[in-house]
Amino acid sequence: MARMSLEDLRAEVQKVDRDIIALIYERVRLAEDIFEAKRALGVGIEDKNQEKLVMKRALDMATELGLDAGAVKEIFAILIRMSLEKQHELLGENNLP
Repeated sequence: MARMSLEDLRAEVQKVDRDIIALIYERVRLAEDIFEAKRALGVGIEDKNQEKLVMKRALDMATELGLDAGAVKEIFAILIRMSLEKQHELLGENNLP
């Protein structure tokens, strides 16, 4: 099997980066649906138990794959924050007049 050139490897990284961004977009879009479901149920936006479950799943998977769990924790903290910010935005909070 021939080795990939540096240029080809960088192109592959660029594809992965595009996939990551698309998945972040999809995750935030799902936060909109989650907001609507929470509103229909009459529950608040913040759910610390769910946040802990999401973080545990991420850290467990990171550990299984041999990734830096601390770095993955930081990434998922940002993803959770982005979802909560989107839901607060949909609620009409944090909007400029």
